[in-house]
Amino acid sequence: MAQSASSESLSPVERRLREQSQATQKTTVEGTVIGTIGGGLLALLTGTEMVALAGAAAGAGAGTAAGSYMATKQKEFSNKEDLLDAMIADVRKSNQDTEALIASAREVIDEDKRRLAAIQQEVRKGQATQAQLASARRHSADNRAVIAKASKGAREKQTIFQSAERQYREGNPSANTGHMQQELDSLNRSIATLDSLAQNVSDA
Repeated sequence: MAQSASSESLSPVERRLREQSQATQKTTVEGTVIGTIGGGLLALLTGTEMVALAGAAAGAGAGTAAGSYMATKQKEFSNKEDLLDAMIADVRKSNQDTEALIASAREVIDEDKRRLAAIQQEVRKGQATQAQLASARRHSADNRAVIAKASKGAREKQTIFQSAERQYREGNPSANTGHMQQELDSLNRSIATLDSLAQNVSDA
């Protein structure tokens, strides 16, 4: 449903929103697949194969995905302080991506409201049909589904990061992960905003 609107019928911001949503979901899928087969094989998989493997690995839970994430980061950063800084940077980047998603979602919502209001007025004047109004409502519903998928992908990432923070803290009891937790809290608030936006795309 989220991709049912043809690319020709999408506005620039709607295309941007879909690209951002797909990027968020791809990152989440890759994180799950790493935990299943190891990062070395990722380049050999098609997108469909990655999604299928991610689905098969879903039962392993966020802890496994976080463990794979941690193992990958530890190969890059042997120093525990550098490792924590890298994790914080990853969460901060996810925050920035989510904020960009929110901005796009707000623009799309405004477009939907204007489109629906214009068509409703045309229907009242006899200048548009009920079928055209129904099509506009389906378009709006497509946008809502895209935002909801983006929010789901962002929440999965947040869950993985939260589990990784906990694993790091368990391995380094004296470490202060407060900055990472602040970023995680900010990410959680942004995801809640995305959830709310997904519910407020107008289909009236």
